[in-house]
Formats: sequence, structure tokens, C-alpha cells
Amino acid sequence: MRLAAAALVLVATAFPLAIYAAAPVTWLALAAGLAGGMGVALLSVPVVTVAGALAVIAHAVALLIARPALDPVSAIALGATLMLLLSLVHVAGRTAGAALGASVVASQVREWLMVLAVGVLAAALFTVGGTALASGFRAVSLPMVVVAAALGAGLAMAGVIALVATRREPPATG
Repeated sequence: MRLAAAALVLVATAFPLAIYAAAPVTWLALAAGLAGGMGVALLSVPVVTVAGALAVIAHAVALLIARPALDPVSAIALGATLMLLLSLVHVAGRTAGAALGASVVASQVREWLMVLAVGVLAAALFTVGGTALASGFRAVSLPMVVVAAALGAGLAMAGVIALVATRREPPATG
């Protein structure tokens, strides 16, 4: 699992470099890669989370400097990569040293794919909705954009809370 997580770290750090491979973005991507490598080696979700945050910051800086054309597919792919990275490191940390059966791995992969599909669908719907709204609000101010982003983040957080709240732990035996 460490090898797959390391590959996802490399993919996440490559996204901002594909947009703008210059000094500030390269430094942030390097920091994200180092933190991600350390998090994968330690199987530490908090350290990998720092790496993911640095990768997102590097991506934002690259977009700010380069100002490329709108590309929601790469943004959705970066989000999916980070979700899979965090999930993989979490499971690898909880099962370190354990022998996992094929049915356990298959069940975990199915769960990840379902969460990933819901996230991609939500991002696509927000993109389509945002495009439709943008045509009506060409001169919208930045605070309106921030409010819309906050609503999206709130909906995403509500989905995660609902997912975690419905997960049942097996009863303790003893």
C-alpha cells in the first residue's frame, strides 16, 4: 500500500507543476512531495494531510500565476487523487502488518470508488451549475464567489459527516 500511496503523492505534486513549473510553485510542490513521502513512510494521515494542503496551495499559486483556461477536469482529478491518498494511508496505517483477505481489500476499494464517484458527480454538477449561473452574473463580486465556495465546502463537509455517522463499528467482544 505504501507504493500506491507514494505514487499518489507524486501525482498530486505533479498537478501544479504541469500548470506552471517555476520557482514558487516548484518549492511548494517539493515541500508537498517531501511531506507526502514522510507521511507515507510513517503511515501518518496528519502528515499526508499537510502534503495534500501544500499540493492544493501549489495548485492555486500555479493557477494564479499562469491564469490558464478553465479546466475543471484537472481540478476534479487533483481532488480525487488527494481523497484516494488520504484514504489509502489511513487504511494502510490501521492495517499495518496485518494480512488482508481479498474480500476485505475488494470491499475497501468499492467503498473508495463509491465515495470518489459521489465526489466527482458533485463537482461536475457544481461546475455545470456554476457555468449556468456565470452567464447570468458576469459582473458578480468576489464576496459572492466566496459565499458560493463556502456553501460548496459546507455541503461537502455535511456529506463526509453523514458518511462517517452511518458507519457502524462491530460490537466489542470480551
